[in-house]
Amino acid sequence: MLTELWVRSFAVIDELRMSLGSGLSVVTGETGAGKSLLVDALGLAVGDRAEAGLIRAGAESAEIVASFELAKDCAASAWLKDQDLATDTGECIIRRIIAQDRSRAFINATPVPLQKLRELGDFLLDLHGQHEHQTLLRRETQRDLLDAYAEAEPERQALALAFGLLREHQNRLLAMREQAASRSARESLLRYQIEELQALEPGPGEWESLNVSQKRLAHAQELGAGIASLIERLSEGEQALGQALEDSLSQLRALTRIEPRLSEVEALLASATVEINEAARSLNHIGSQMETDPIDLPAIEARLGRWHDLARKHHIAPDKLPELWTTLKTEHELLQSEEDSVATLETEITRYEEQALIHAQNLSAKRKRAETALSAAVTEEMRSLGLGAGRFSIALNPEPLSATGQESVEFLVSPAPDSPFKPLAKTASGGELSRISLAIQVVLADVGLGPTLVFDEVDVGIGGAVAEIVGQRLHKLACKRQVLCITHLPQVAAQGDTHIVVHKNLNDGRTMSSAETLTPSARVEEIARMLGGIAINANTRALARDMLHS
Repeated sequence: MLTELWVRSFAVIDELRMSLGSGLSVVTGETGAGKSLLVDALGLAVGDRAEAGLIRAGAESAEIVASFELAKDCAASAWLKDQDLATDTGECIIRRIIAQDRSRAFINATPVPLQKLRELGDFLLDLHGQHEHQTLLRRETQRDLLDAYAEAEPERQALALAFGLLREHQNRLLAMREQAASRSARESLLRYQIEELQALEPGPGEWESLNVSQKRLAHAQELGAGIASLIERLSEGEQALGQALEDSLSQLRALTRIEPRLSEVEALLASATVEINEAARSLNHIGSQMETDPIDLPAIEARLGRWHDLARKHHIAPDKLPELWTTLKTEHELLQSEEDSVATLETEITRYEEQALIHAQNLSAKRKRAETALSAAVTEEMRSLGLGAGRFSIALNPEPLSATGQESVEFLVSPAPDSPFKPLAKTASGGELSRISLAIQVVLADVGLGPTLVFDEVDVGIGGAVAEIVGQRLHKLACKRQVLCITHLPQVAAQGDTHIVVHKNLNDGRTMSSAETLTPSARVEEIARMLGGIAINANTRALARDMLHS
């Protein structure tokens, strides 16, 4: 709810402060006093474009501050929270400063770009008249209002969910198809590399084993001769070390019987004899194995060469080939599973598309039923507001399936039975547009979007009984939402819960506008002025009192 508007140095306004309450607030005053400037100021507060010519002559800048009191669960509070602009008090203060060279905007004292004001403004105000901020002229708002009237929220949510899943899977499939060419090339390369490694079948530890075998076979003659020479020295020659040790041990045992202290030396010599004999047996065993190893050095060297070639090809160390082979096979399996995923995705897309289509058809059915009832109700309301034989209709234009359905929604108006329907946004007269908007808002009072409605020029070209009906409709609408109405008609002004009058005064040669919230007695005088002009008498005052108390 809009609680206060403060304007400084704006056009003919030097400084003006206007406090508002719930219900219907009416603004009256002489022509040219600056009433419509208040609507212009509100438009600037919620993101309308500013011009330097709006700055009051002699001032460096103009300033507008609009204060709102928000419910915790309203859309504006949710938006402020999402933008990290919310306050603990539930208050929202918008400040707009317009200078000659630039404009600055603030939400709760935080600087914001103008687009943020427009986004927030959609949740705060709905301006009706010749103002570009009027949300009712937007196709998406018209669709939302029709759906709210049709009580189609369950269908909307179900469709949005199904279509979201459909679009998500379609995007995944598109990405996979876009990657199909590169994936196919990669799969071919992997298959070739795996087959190449498969031919080699590199096993873990094989590289080290091959190198050991290659060295042994390359030096087989040297190894054989050396082992044979060692065996001869240790156990088989005439001067074999093993035999010499045994002879020395026999001699030492004889001496130990004479000198017991030699027993330690005897033990050492016996151990050495055992070790020498064990070494000789080991040499004999290794030598006998070498004699039975297949002498296939060329085959081993050829295999080592293939290891080297593949390692260079993949720019890795040869001992990493087994690990590479495993990695390539794993990647190849994943690519093949992705091909299977494409088929699965296509099946899921078909399923989600069928679900979205069912929800869209259900939503379309509700829209068609609501379109007939809403068109008739608004048409009837338009005629009671003095729009003659004007008609209201809703066009449901087929569109490709989307998250919002299979059709666009457009409000249409015809001024007469023989005139074609045209979009609401192309209605020429500002006064007619305001009254059409009022008719729509009255019918949709329970499902309207913006918490505060502002009407300007709603009473242009009407009077008498129609003016009284307009006032009644505004008052009825204000039972559900806050309404601010700029009016020239006493029949409309008399319906207000709060009455504000805008004065234009001449002070030291300067034209200045000011706003005053009227007391009950002052209100009688203002209504009387609107009824009788300059000459106010007892009769006009009595009529004013009757209008205020009726």
